[in-house]
Amino acid sequence: MSSVQSDVKCEQCGFPEAWEVFDCGTNEWTVDCPRCGYHESWKHESYFSNGHLERGVNEVLYSAGAYCAKDLETGIKKHGGLPETEVEEVAAKMRDDIASGKLSPESYVPRYNFDTHEVTELVGQVPSGDEAQAEKGRNPMTP
Repeated sequence: MSSVQSDVKCEQCGFPEAWEVFDCGTNEWTVDCPRCGYHESWKHESYFSNGHLERGVNEVLYSAGAYCAKDLETGIKKHGGLPETEVEEVAAKMRDDIASGKLSPESYVPRYNFDTHEVTELVGQVPSGDEAQAEKGRNPMTP
């Protein structure tokens, strides 16, 4: 199976490097934002429903926060969105896990404000897009 991945602008927070992935084998497409937790998925399915031909199933999940947990032993990162009821609890647990050495200091938890559209760091340093934009504009041949 093959897939195509690219960066897109997040529909929820505007982060320019949300991940868009299209799986060529299953015809599934997803967008995930590591900054605010926004998730969108679409799957191509042809079936009849109430006498109409349906062509796809779309799911959008708006998140009140996100998490990125990097395991110190394996180096594996886990990302996901969080509902409002879990943001503070996950942030507290992540603070403890970073302090105890279970998680890398690169781990983070932000909160997304739906009214102001701002992302607030609760734990760690949340990607802003500025670093990657500067890197993209830099000549790779210069130190």
